[in-house]
Amino acid sequence: MNIKENLNPLSEPQREKAGSETYEDYAYQYHWALYRVLAEHEKCNEYAVFVELHEDVVIADSLNVEKANFEFNQIKTINKKLSTSSLTSLKNGRSIIGKLIESSLNKGFSDKISTLNLVSVKAFNLELKTEGLRLEKITISDLSTNQYNLLEEAIKKEISSTPLPSNLQFIIPDLSEKKFQNEIIAVISKLITSLFPGSNYNSVDIYRILIDEINHKGMVTYDFKKWDELLTKKALTSTTVTKVINAYTNIKDEAKIDCEFNNICSEIGLNSIQGKKLKRTFNRYRISRISNSSTIQIDTTRKIIELIENNISNGLENLDELIINVINTVPIKMKKQFNLEDDLKGAIICEYIMMN
Repeated sequence: MNIKENLNPLSEPQREKAGSETYEDYAYQYHWALYRVLAEHEKCNEYAVFVELHEDVVIADSLNVEKANFEFNQIKTINKKLSTSSLTSLKNGRSIIGKLIESSLNKGFSDKISTLNLVSVKAFNLELKTEGLRLEKITISDLSTNQYNLLEEAIKKEISSTPLPSNLQFIIPDLSEKKFQNEIIAVISKLITSLFPGSNYNSVDIYRILIDEINHKGMVTYDFKKWDELLTKKALTSTTVTKVINAYTNIKDEAKIDCEFNNICSEIGLNSIQGKKLKRTFNRYRISRISNSSTIQIDTTRKIIELIENNISNGLENLDELIINVINTVPIKMKKQFNLEDDLKGAIICEYIMMN
């Protein structure tokens, strides 16, 4: 990676850093940040979450500096519905909605912001185009003309910005404001059950490590010019979450995996020496598969499984022939990830075992 590629696109002076220094007042937003990215993890998406970086919670949708777009979230735990008045009333010269919009204006990363979200645990009292409609996510297009004009006029007076940003959203969170710790532990349990059916895991330990990690990163108040430094010192990433989950999850019984691997070696006619050589490539791929949540690894897994399933669906019952067919049909670009044919064969056997 050259120097230009490694520059931090969020390297701008921050509006405020007080939140990083008074964490106890923001427990909910830290947990909401973790709750939010666990949903991304279930989809096998790449992500990085930053707490107290330009906004309460910023989520990047890629670890690649050139591809990353950012979701800005301002979290409100005010004990009442947010109305036009409470959204636009000035406090120390700025309103709630004004702060959110201003955080995205005239910045080097402005064109990389996908959504500006105002998240309120007590919902909103806003007039919508359709009377009586109840929405968890209210977009600009959902607002009545009168409601839109009221907000736009207030923002125009406050920060001379008009019209309202088209990516502005008002969100009612699923996460409870009272028992959010227990809810996140339950979400972790559901996530692991979905990703690794039948596995044994410790969701409480996983929760404690992840929330401690995001707490620690959120309290960092330094600025970083380099993207890699920002990820390392300020972000909870999909890579870290994957490693923590895998460390506290017995994905599949080791003895059973060894037994299945040995049975496959016997079925495809390998002797002891050949089996040991293949086991080394199998183990290398399996470790990489477990600890790596990159898009390249995810795409590789999905493609190999797809090819295996296609061969089985076509009535193929000979495992040796299935492996050869998959090797011959793996895309050339993907095949270049493997130095030797045995490396690819180990990967195919690994995916075959893990999908059963």
